[in-house]
Amino acid sequence: MKLPVICEAVEAPRLLSDSARMSRFISTLRDLGFDLAACAKRLGSFPRLGVNFWDQMRPDWSPNPEDPIDILITLFIDGKHLPVDQLRALTSTAFVDIACDIGLIKLEDGILHPKLCLFPCYGLYIVTDGSARNKALNQVMWLWGESYLLGGLASRAKRRRAIDLGTGSGVHALLASMHCDTVTAGDISPRALEFGRFNAALNDRTNVEFVLSDLFNDVKGSADMLVTNVPYAPDTAAKAGDNFWSGGLDGFELLRRVVAALPERLEDGGVAHINSLYPNAPGISIREYFDRWLGGQVDGYEVLDHTWAVPTYSDALSDEPYEGDKSAWRFGVVSLRRAASGPGWWRELGKRGAFFGADGACRVVADHDQLAPSGSSAQVEVPAYRV
Repeated sequence: MKLPVICEAVEAPRLLSDSARMSRFISTLRDLGFDLAACAKRLGSFPRLGVNFWDQMRPDWSPNPEDPIDILITLFIDGKHLPVDQLRALTSTAFVDIACDIGLIKLEDGILHPKLCLFPCYGLYIVTDGSARNKALNQVMWLWGESYLLGGLASRAKRRRAIDLGTGSGVHALLASMHCDTVTAGDISPRALEFGRFNAALNDRTNVEFVLSDLFNDVKGSADMLVTNVPYAPDTAAKAGDNFWSGGLDGFELLRRVVAALPERLEDGGVAHINSLYPNAPGISIREYFDRWLGGQVDGYEVLDHTWAVPTYSDALSDEPYEGDKSAWRFGVVSLRRAASGPGWWRELGKRGAFFGADGACRVVADHDQLAPSGSSAQVEVPAYRV
């Protein structure tokens, strides 16, 4: 299923000098109950990828004009026009004015025209570009299901410092900021950093530094948490990192650089959560690729492999998507921790099934201590999860 394509210049969201107005905007959203559970109740959940936000995947859904959640979904997620009086009646004139001033919507002749999207995400509110592919700009990624997968599955243990590579909207950096002392969020796109800084201010998160960087190039030092969802689609028409989806010719160009840097950048006791498509060649596993990129040292890591087979993966974004053998392709989160002593292990957990509950919340956590094996390092499925 291909995404619709538009060509429209869209500004990044604008910070307001009056932080109290932004706080009132957030308070109104919370008072209306615009959260992940309410959206899940209205839209349903994928068994793996969380809340079904993409309108093309719910063609039979019809918004209830009397339901405040449906009105907010229609305007801020689906990007559909709305009479201004309908939103004013639900919220207030002040709320509409703030949404216009920060660049979420534009008011023309009594009609609200959405410019950007706004998502609830595990207690945060995240502004992104729209879901349609926009050739006029370097888009900041919409919150697809994978954002909720990585956000929900990543362990939220107390940490000293997190690094988020390819931060985009800043969603994973901001989630990390709630349990890490400091966070460094890097992206190669200046426009993405504008979104990240805006979202940090919108959510009153002050311990995140946003850095213009090609992966680790301008991010200094090490961390005890790494989180990343770098571009991953095999694409012959775009260089890796030119947009939010292209991972280069084989799809691995950015991923291999991240994994290869782990021995230097991930501290002892630290954990890396990496969400990606793994477009494996037939007969080669993710573990074999990671071992190659780590210089043959993958046995020095404890790995939780929350991925599943996607042999029918469809690339909805690339101009020239990969059309070859996808029989070994997988998708999901790989979480790594250095083994404190002795050999490491690799645990394949993706066959578990549904990652999400009916309320849209992720039901699994990548908890190395809970899932550590007691004996053999063989690859086995471990059914126990912290719920």
